[in-house]
Amino acid sequence: MATKQVPSTLPVLIIIVLAVVSLVQLLAPGLIHPGLMLFVIGVVFLVLYFVGWIREPLTLVTGWLLAGFGLSFFAISLAALVELSLPLILLGLGIAFVAIYVTSTVTQVEEIASRFWPLVPGALLLAMGVLLAMEGAVGRERLWGVLVPLIPSAVAIWYLFEWRRAAMGEAQQ
Repeated sequence: MATKQVPSTLPVLIIIVLAVVSLVQLLAPGLIHPGLMLFVIGVVFLVLYFVGWIREPLTLVTGWLLAGFGLSFFAISLAALVELSLPLILLGLGIAFVAIYVTSTVTQVEEIASRFWPLVPGALLLAMGVLLAMEGAVGRERLWGVLVPLIPSAVAIWYLFEWRRAAMGEAQQ
């Protein structure tokens, strides 16, 4: 006899959260910044996940991405950080992807923890965000004069570590 599948409550909770957020934005449009609203929605998803009401990986991914994007979107609205808008969004999303990996590894979510997929976009977004922030602070000419020699150096160091690991593996056999 087949077991009956219980439908997920996630879509209903998403609609309820979005309805409450939309109602707050409709009644008081200037009350909360849209970036903070996205952050609050993300935190709601994370709370639902960590409390245990919903143990689906989609809740974890949605929560971290909305929280990371919401905080970076709020940060670019501040006058002092307007020039760093693109790096801030990239950094916020990169931190969110790394947080997805760390959280799924700690809580042992098999669908996410067994794979390193959140680290790939996380590392790329963080690297691009840092690179663009440094480019704005230091200047393009000075930055690339330092980074161009570092790229082959990093590849050479990686190759040496791989070569040593392969040599150690052969020595053990």
